[in-house]
Amino acid sequence: MARKSRKTAAVEAITVPQAKLLFRAAVYARLSSEDREALSLENQLLMVRNYIEDSPELALCGEYSDNGLTGTNFHRPGFENLMEEVRRGKINCIVVKDLSRFGRDYVEAGNFLEVIFPRLGVRFISIGDNYDSFDPRCKSEGMSIALKNMINAFYAKDISQKIRSAFAVKSANGEFVGKVAPYGYMKSPESKNRLVVDNDAAEVVRMIYRWKLDGMGVYQIARRLTREGIPNPGHYRYIKGIHKEKRYEKPQAWDTSVIKDILENVVYLGHIAMGKTRTVAGRQIDVPREEWKITENTHPPIVRRADFNAVSDMLREVREKQDALNRHAREELPEYLLDGLAFCADCGRAYRRIPNTHRDKVTYRLTYICSYCNANSPKYTYRHFPQDELYSALYTMLRNEIELCASIRERMAGIKASPVIKRHENERAAEIGRIQRRLDRIPVMKQKIYDDFCDGVIEETEYRHFNRQYDGEKEALAAQLTAIMAEAEKLEPGFIDGNPWVSVMERFMDEKELTREMLLAMVERIEITGDRRIEVTYRFADEYKRPLLHFIEESEAAPA
Repeated sequence: MARKSRKTAAVEAITVPQAKLLFRAAVYARLSSEDREALSLENQLLMVRNYIEDSPELALCGEYSDNGLTGTNFHRPGFENLMEEVRRGKINCIVVKDLSRFGRDYVEAGNFLEVIFPRLGVRFISIGDNYDSFDPRCKSEGMSIALKNMINAFYAKDISQKIRSAFAVKSANGEFVGKVAPYGYMKSPESKNRLVVDNDAAEVVRMIYRWKLDGMGVYQIARRLTREGIPNPGHYRYIKGIHKEKRYEKPQAWDTSVIKDILENVVYLGHIAMGKTRTVAGRQIDVPREEWKITENTHPPIVRRADFNAVSDMLREVREKQDALNRHAREELPEYLLDGLAFCADCGRAYRRIPNTHRDKVTYRLTYICSYCNANSPKYTYRHFPQDELYSALYTMLRNEIELCASIRERMAGIKASPVIKRHENERAAEIGRIQRRLDRIPVMKQKIYDDFCDGVIEETEYRHFNRQYDGEKEALAAQLTAIMAEAEKLEPGFIDGNPWVSVMERFMDEKELTREMLLAMVERIEITGDRRIEVTYRFADEYKRPLLHFIEESEAAPA
């Protein structure tokens, strides 16, 4: 009889107990920039989809993919979305074309396969590797899978090095190797490695240089472009069909960082620069301009060298002046109270403190602002929030919270001293005494029925019936006693004295102005809108303040 191939065996239904379950399966596919067309996402998705359809114990519940992303780490949007659904319990089976599509980091991939997925109860299937984590026949292949993951990792490093070398050679030969042509250019229809001028976008680039030479700042340029309805690079490429992502579908404001890049990029002189960044300890850092590898005159220029040099001098002068002012500001400015606490309510970015400058001098009427929203809001509704006003508003809000705490303590004292509470305390003490006496009586009663059973006075069924009754009564009485004691504790000094929210509030009862210590102790997060509305999230408030207020409201509303 001919030997059955392992690949065929892997596709057949697995006759293990787990396979009788219906698994909620998800497809995962990945394509990196260096992968061949044969490995397209569509081919991967089709293969895995067909596999799931042919497996009666699998139900397709989702498809996740990452396009153009490396497998050397797992920081991929599609994979992270998949894992979020796994943690929510919506997916309990992941199917991939092969292990290299899952990931090329052998340490992290092994951690998922051997630790994370088993802990989450997730079945993992790799079609090309004949691997199914729920198949007993694959339990002994751990070393083989680890070896494949290691080979995938080494392959990724090797191919990455070869691609970088190939890019360096192409760049040195004057070829463009970027994924998308710089704004103002497009890839030549005859050769994707050659740049040609995109006349419409190039005119915008020239206009940006003219405005800068006329003395406009990058913020003013960004606002004017947005105000005049000129599409920013992302939306422009979407209109041209270069970008397909929906996030570029609607018009967006111009970002000042884009303006700076256009004004500093040597590509507009007709040159190609390589080596602008390098990876150090897993992070990309900028490389000084003198270390760039520049190949000159590789494509038509858009701006004149004289204009480019003049703009470079202007930018350098502004940068040096601002650096000097910032150094002086850091040395002279008072403590930054809101560092790490204040955020924009609309975009989530941190609010920045900006020292005002006047005739090359730093003044101390500081302002807070969300620089991102200020620069990129088409309506320009974001205004500076003067520091004095912001601090005063925050101090008032924190002071109100402190005074609320003082009011709660006063009301708690009044509640405890009221005749109603005294009467309730007496009633509660009487009830506790009654419950405790009955609890003390139950063991005596159980012993009596046991003796009656041993003496033949009652049958075994009667004994068991009465015994269960006493056990149930004991459990119910114990629960009542616990609830009553918990209610009584609310009137004990420890209920309010040991409350963390109260402790923090009373610590700053005598504080006369806003301090960093006060903010860190009392505040979790501050959110500020462009029209100066402030929302403060307090520490401990939900879990410790609300129970106090609830108890007071109930006590004060109780009938006399």
